[in-house]
Amino acid sequence: MRLSLIILAALATFMAPNFFRAEWETAAQADVVEERPRLVAAMFRSSWCSSCRIIEPRIDDVREDYEDAAVEFIRFDFTLGRRDGLRERAAEAGISEVFMQLEGRTGFMLLIDRDTGQVFEAVTTAYDRDNIRAAIDRWLAVTAD
Repeated sequence: MRLSLIILAALATFMAPNFFRAEWETAAQADVVEERPRLVAAMFRSSWCSSCRIIEPRIDDVREDYEDAAVEFIRFDFTLGRRDGLRERAAEAGISEVFMQLEGRTGFMLLIDRDTGQVFEAVTTAYDRDNIRAAIDRWLAVTAD
């Protein structure tokens, strides 16, 4: 009995972030957009990743400031049972090559040029909210041309 309670508590701890975080893609999928932004902010995460638990709330807070900006936020969730369709999502986003190189790694967000496939910057736990905003602003300015 005690062991089963411990197991249930552990599962709840690791799976809770998946149930409480809103999907980033739902708003983007609701509207059909003919021209997609050149800058892609791709989060590589999993529920068991300790770095993700640090950086993801920061990114979620900053993301709200860029609702109308020319940046597309995509989340790749490598939690077991949620990996289906990730390669297809990367292909749809135009970042297949980068995804294939980093598939399965978690705990960071990449700022990627959709047109060239170039990774501009890797946002890690070393970035606070202000650093994340600065990185997005920097690369928005570059891709605005």
